[in-house]
Amino acid sequence: MPMTRYLYCLVLLFGCFYANATHIVGGEVTYRCLGNNQYRIRLTVYRDCYNGVPPFDDPAALGVFRSSDWSLEQNILLPFIKDDTIPVQLSNPCLTVPPDVCVHRTTYETVVTLPFVAGGYTITYQRCCRNMLIRNIPNPEDVGASFIAVIDERALQECNNSAVFRNWPPVAICVNEPIDFDHGANDLDDDSLVYRLCTPLDGASVFDPQPQPPYPGPYQPISWLAPNYSLNNILGGDPLKIDPVTGFLTGVPNTLGNFVVGICVDEYRDGEYLSTTRRDFQYNVASCGLPASAFFAPEINCDTLAVQFENLSERSTEFKWFFDWDGDRSKQSTLKNPIFTYNAFGMYTIALIAQPNDPCSDTAFIKIKILQSPPITVTADPATITGGKTSQLNAQYTGSGTPNWSPPETLNDPGIFNPIASPLLTTTYTVIIQDSSGCSPRGTVTVTVLPFLCDENFVFFPSAFSPNGDDENDYLKLESNFVTEVYWAVYNRFGQKVFEATNVNDRWDGTFQGQEQPVETYAFYLRAICAGGKEFVKKGNVTLLR
Repeated sequence: MPMTRYLYCLVLLFGCFYANATHIVGGEVTYRCLGNNQYRIRLTVYRDCYNGVPPFDDPAALGVFRSSDWSLEQNILLPFIKDDTIPVQLSNPCLTVPPDVCVHRTTYETVVTLPFVAGGYTITYQRCCRNMLIRNIPNPEDVGASFIAVIDERALQECNNSAVFRNWPPVAICVNEPIDFDHGANDLDDDSLVYRLCTPLDGASVFDPQPQPPYPGPYQPISWLAPNYSLNNILGGDPLKIDPVTGFLTGVPNTLGNFVVGICVDEYRDGEYLSTTRRDFQYNVASCGLPASAFFAPEINCDTLAVQFENLSERSTEFKWFFDWDGDRSKQSTLKNPIFTYNAFGMYTIALIAQPNDPCSDTAFIKIKILQSPPITVTADPATITGGKTSQLNAQYTGSGTPNWSPPETLNDPGIFNPIASPLLTTTYTVIIQDSSGCSPRGTVTVTVLPFLCDENFVFFPSAFSPNGDDENDYLKLESNFVTEVYWAVYNRFGQKVFEATNVNDRWDGTFQGQEQPVETYAFYLRAICAGGKEFVKKGNVTLLR
């Protein structure tokens, strides 16, 4: 950085950074040969007038450099005259212009004398920085722009005119809507023009955002934000493509946001390359408010003729429903979320028109089946049992399907039609049949369990056992179908604890520390919690026999 610029930013630190623009959204430099080494230079700059600051440069600095060694020939300061607002035009009349979109344009012009020099000239305008909302380059607020026009030796010798784009791209484009824009250019010399996507050029820095004069080249291209964006995928979605002959740009953006784009048109004369005109601009991809019809309805509606519809449409306030689109279209509703009751089971096509009286209306369709399941009968014999007993459940179903019973904890197999139930408390069982038609008929049955007492009638602890290996009464254990928590312990005649149980299924085999215990009488203590929370406590003796 030249010393004068450094001191300017150091002394006026805040003012220097205030000049750092966040408004540049595009620009281009073109030239026209007037004869006698005279050229009219036109600089067009575009700025975001909603999100960006500051306004256009006054004056704007153009640098005229020798291309051979980048020596500065002229520093031209161009005064700001006026700007105009670019109208927001959408290709589809049904789309709504997104809010907060505003672009101003200004044009600076001057006539310069450019005598022939070896290597020609490069005309440059530089500014920092780009719009803060840009998504496809890293740190856009730190990235500048260089708008250039190159007039090489042959262009000087033959009084060439640069190609000039006919139309500026639209200020806003709509997400998920196709782009089809004519980037075609005119050329006064009738040179052959070839169009291509190109990477815009970086420019001034945050430390010197408004260089006067601009910095000499060569100028580096901006960096795309990898891996999502590149020259081959500038916007995301269906990649941008430009017809090299016509300049028509196509693609379908699928991501909201602002994106830098570069277009170049190369001039060829007599089959030889002559010049390039560069265009650097920004696409604002927005949601454009197209009415969208959408709704939810069950694909299969079982055992009822009434169907609930959920409206999921966007940007719509008026609706028209057809509940039998392929049949009786008199079955209609204008409610947002209607419930319609059919008069017969069958298959129906439903249509929902969003904004039905609008030329931009949108229609959605769904097919549904309204089915009646085969009958299901569920029984238990017996239906009333005492604690510890069982009941066989039975589901009789004429259709084809797989049963699933709940709750499954007290069933021997919840996946069969006739499971055995062993409830400790009165329980209602539900069976759901997963039918091949898509319906899920269900039935219920209640097994009543007569009340029990948390006492010795339902909590049995033996008075003797014989651990002699004959597979009969070999273990001492608690017998009960009603206990949920338990603690019991056995003591020998010396008061020593020889066994302790904390689980309903724990059992004593008559040994202590790996040694068989003698035949005699032992004391025990038992505390049990029955289903329902009642407590049973017992102390007594148990005899070990062999």
